[in-house]
Amino acid sequence: MYKIAISTIFLFLTVFSCAYANVFEHQTTAEKLANSLPEINSVSCKFTQEKKFPKSTLKSGGNFHFVKERGVIFETLYPVKTTTSYTSANNSQINNIIKGIANKDYSFINKNFELYYEKEANNWIVALKPKAKSPAAQQLKNIIIYGNRNINQIDINTLNGNYTKIKFDCD
Repeated sequence: MYKIAISTIFLFLTVFSCAYANVFEHQTTAEKLANSLPEINSVSCKFTQEKKFPKSTLKSGGNFHFVKERGVIFETLYPVKTTTSYTSANNSQINNIIKGIANKDYSFINKNFELYYEKEANNWIVALKPKAKSPAAQQLKNIIIYGNRNINQIDINTLNGNYTKIKFDCD
């Protein structure tokens, strides 16, 4: 029984690692990406977030709102109630990435990131790796965005080893 459990875990990690790594083998341009991604509209839904630090993990969740013309708002309901709006200049980098992908306006993304794209059936993955001269290169390793009709998950990997996974339940 122990060997079966270990084998199952190993298989899962191998498949997950391969899927994760493969997107970085498919570099693309903003123009090709704009033609490949579906139209993403304004949406409100639930989200869960997991932030992993070297010695701890923080889980949170709540309501997510994406207004195509304005940006992103997270209403965190647990563990602490807060509202974070990425619609202002204070949080413009995250907002510019999400709005850029949804509106197919890649000017900010193209200036600051290398783009990667992979699609299988109706599911797609967009990965962004900071360009060397981008301010993001001092903090980010990469951002990986998973979706189909909407964005389903965003993974943010930092250079210091921290990891954030945000899942959206918009269906």
